[in-house]
Amino acid sequence: MNINVQIRKSLRALSLLFCSFGIADHAFSQTTDSVGTGYMPDAAEEYWPALKSEGAGKPADVFSRLGHIPIRNNKGFISLGGSLREVYERFDNYLWGIGPQDNNGYLLHRILLHADVHYNKHFRVFGELESSFQSGRNGGPRPVQDVNKLALTELFAEYAIETANQTVLKFRIGEQVLHYGVGSLLDIRDANVHRSFVGGKVIIEKENDRLDVFAMELVRTNEGFFDDQIDPSQKIAGAWFTHNYKESWLRKIDLFYLFTHRSTATFTQGAGKEKRNTIGTGLTFDKNGWSAYTEGDLQLGKFNGGNITAWKLTQTLGYQFSGKGVKPNVSLQSAISSGDKNAAGPSLQTFNPIYPKAIYYGFIDNAGAANLILVHLRTGIQPCTKVNVTGGYYRFWRKSLGDGIYGPGGGYFLPASNSERSVGQMFELLAAYQHNARFRLTAIGTYYQRGAFLKAIPATAHDIWYTGLNATLHF
Repeated sequence: MNINVQIRKSLRALSLLFCSFGIADHAFSQTTDSVGTGYMPDAAEEYWPALKSEGAGKPADVFSRLGHIPIRNNKGFISLGGSLREVYERFDNYLWGIGPQDNNGYLLHRILLHADVHYNKHFRVFGELESSFQSGRNGGPRPVQDVNKLALTELFAEYAIETANQTVLKFRIGEQVLHYGVGSLLDIRDANVHRSFVGGKVIIEKENDRLDVFAMELVRTNEGFFDDQIDPSQKIAGAWFTHNYKESWLRKIDLFYLFTHRSTATFTQGAGKEKRNTIGTGLTFDKNGWSAYTEGDLQLGKFNGGNITAWKLTQTLGYQFSGKGVKPNVSLQSAISSGDKNAAGPSLQTFNPIYPKAIYYGFIDNAGAANLILVHLRTGIQPCTKVNVTGGYYRFWRKSLGDGIYGPGGGYFLPASNSERSVGQMFELLAAYQHNARFRLTAIGTYYQRGAFLKAIPATAHDIWYTGLNATLHF
């Protein structure tokens, strides 16, 4: 069934259910909240408070006013917004020389528009449209990530209630995104095309705690106009709990369980049905300029009738120097994830990153977070208030010599064709200009030098140079 028809039916049914409650309008009076979220990766999580004026009688600009338009005598409001993004990319030896090459570079174009209608403090409908194109790329657009001419990325209805002990319950149904933690397992996939799911979610919030419980199916991205479809072969369900600490060196803890079912998944062993359970935790620390993040994931399940036992550990430690001047910062990240020990064996040890970020380990993210050992050193300075310059160094190895390497989304990429461990090293330089909260311009230069594993494969015959320019405007 076409995804848009399915969502419309679900929303009509939910709207009738809400109307049947017959709650009086006075129970829905919109409370005043002066704390806004600012721009968020998921626009559905944004909140823009009502604005009266800026300064001494100076009216708020039109974009700020669009964030909170009162309706029904201030019993509800509408929030309108979106973003424009233009990206130039040029690869010298894309995928180390595999496939069509483009020596002149290409452009990626994207516009996102959303409307958030809060009929009252209980009922809201959120919708977001996406239009993504590419131009000038030899070989055409990359599947899934480059082009979606016009599509709904989100369209859901939400009903919220507050209990006597100030616990807020929210019930959502429709098309949504899944964005949790640092994006290593569940992320919007902020490539040129976002990733969406269809299903239901229950959110429980109280003070510093939030628990999300959901069950969904992936939305298959097609390139045309409103032709995306539900993909019943990829299902996900789970729970994600977050607790934020106040006045503590431990700032946040995430606890999560995810169940994923894929009718066809591909690993070194071959293709087959995959059912995987992921349990894990993430800890965020911050004190006196020091910051750290620790995550551990354990995966159990079945692949082609055999057992899955896989895992991942990651650690990041950083320090931000204070005071005046260039305000340097430095961080060190390490990560290790399991790979398959024996492709001919009945069990599978390859870690699956589920639905992660499109770009996680640098802008040449060819070797994703499966069967990987990573060391990442980063340092940056702020030469002036609106400019940040960051340099990064990455080193990649295969964890298991019996397994190959996988793409950033977990897709099988290169087989274990030799016994070399070193995949390569990468050098990265970024310069970002943040004019204000709405406009950001970033220039990127990256060099990926092949290691012994890639040099032994005839198809990956070249190192990679990448240059990019990214301009994003929020409104």
